Amino acid sequence: MSMPEPRRRSARRNLMAGLIRYDRIQTTEARANAIRGEVEQLITTAVKGQQAAQAYLRSVVSDEEKATQVLAFARRGRFSLRKKVGSNEERATQLKAPLTDKGRKFLEDKNKARREELLRIISNEAEAERALEAAYQAMVIELHSRRTILKSLPDELVVKKIFDELVPRYIGRPGGYTRITKLGRRKGDASEIAQIALV
Repeated sequence: MSMPEPRRRSARRNLMAGLIRYDRIQTTEARANAIRGEVEQLITTAVKGQQAAQAYLRSVVSDEEKATQVLAFARRGRFSLRKKVGSNEERATQLKAPLTDKGRKFLEDKNKARREELLRIISNEAEAERALEAAYQAMVIELHSRRTILKSLPDELVVKKIFDELVPRYIGRPGGYTRITKLGRRKGDASEIAQIALV
């Protein structure tokens, strides 16, 4: 990849994004070897980030099924069991718009439904609040690894695919996420062509 640095960086990012998006690409053998290490490092960062987040959550919530349910609940938005709908005077001091009776009823019903849903997962209020805070902290740990990957590969859809599809696929694998297969020589300049694919 003998080209100026900005162009080389762009070419590497495009090749890595293509590999992750389509699971395999054909390119020259030199380019396949050039991106292989970076792609594996990005996947390893995602796997370690998600494992660290899960380990933190399980240190607070020992039951794996409940931990998964609380994390899914936390991903739907910030919530607390102590959350109450304030009066219009309190909302005015917080620089929020006043609520109509219908709006207040809607927010109170929404809070009540979310509260009941959380307490169905974990019945003890103190434990439920602690588990929810741990779930939010686990999301922060995972977010850090997402942002680390976004620095190297600024494509949000590709990073989403890494976390949603590739991490569950490779969670128990210690490495070696890619395979390079030689395909012969290209017509014209006789460059070695290879297919790099996610295993």
